Amino acid sequence: MILQETVERRITTSGGVCYYHDVPLGVYIVRGDSMVLMGQLNEMKEHMVMREVSLEDLEKLERKENGEEPLNWDFDADLVA
Repeated sequence: MILQETVERRITTSGGVCYYHDVPLGVYIVRGDSMVLMGQLNEMKEHMVMREVSLEDLEKLERKENGEEPLNWDFDADLVA
């Protein structure tokens, strides 16, 4: 499957408000015999206010909520065997 104009939505919550930022990824090629998309649905969060913020502000909020640096994934290095 080839996906165009993909984004990664990064989300964090603070004070009952959900903050997010869409990071553009571009074209993604997904390989595999079967694909599954799963996620947990929390009915309380359906009514939560969502606000878009800049990536820098989102990272500041993540550090504030977690009290630590967020994980940085390097998918290219992770794929090397």
